[in-house]
Amino acid sequence: MVFFLRKGKVLIIKLINKTMNKKTLVIIGGILVILVVVSVVFNTKNTQKTSKLNNQQTTNLNSPSKQQQASGADTDKDGIPDNAEIALGTDPQNADTDGDGINDKADKTPTLVDKPFVKSTGANDFSIEKVLVENNVDPATNKGVPDHLEVLLQNNSQQAIKDFSIYYEYNDLVDNSKQSYEMSLSGFVLKPGETKSANIDISGKSGHFRANPNSSYYQSINPKEVKVVVSATGHQAQEVTVKKDKGGAETAD
Repeated sequence: MVFFLRKGKVLIIKLINKTMNKKTLVIIGGILVILVVVSVVFNTKNTQKTSKLNNQQTTNLNSPSKQQQASGADTDKDGIPDNAEIALGTDPQNADTDGDGINDKADKTPTLVDKPFVKSTGANDFSIEKVLVENNVDPATNKGVPDHLEVLLQNNSQQAIKDFSIYYEYNDLVDNSKQSYEMSLSGFVLKPGETKSANIDISGKSGHFRANPNSSYYQSINPKEVKVVVSATGHQAQEVTVKKDKGGAETAD
């Protein structure tokens, strides 16, 4: 383009030197207009091209590289990237998904408790009134909420009961697979005569306990048998088994 501009200037100079009649001036004026238009178009295209290149470079800088995407984050620092935990069916926010005391990376069965759950013994003074795995309802609003494991406990004594722990199993009634989990219900206390629910879900609500979002409960629509054992130090453990119908963890029934 610079070559053509230079040629145009040379042509104009020659014409001016040769003659200066009206006809020549018109020709010169026309050539000047053409050169100006071409120059503007050329500069505009270069500007757009440069801008596009700069934008692309900025995007590349802000976007993670393929290597970074492949390595992934490891939120719970258990040595397994979050994206791999999804494939394994483990919890990316819990280094010991099944709660059996073995880090997920070292655990051959990270969604199956490797040792028998020790049931508490003592006074038989609390009970499991109900276990809900579907058709859950918020008692405060009396409206349906996303299905989750909800254990309604009742204190039948005249003293507060604390130091609860829970063990629960998901037994798939189609492929016969099994998952089991245990955890301490830290901070959960039953006052004398009180009836209260322990909620295990992925809502993140205050007072609720975290479930594995990649468990068979959330990832499989197969019907399941759900076994729940609740213990409390110094009190007789209680056990209940219920059935969950075919379907996932519905948004609300």
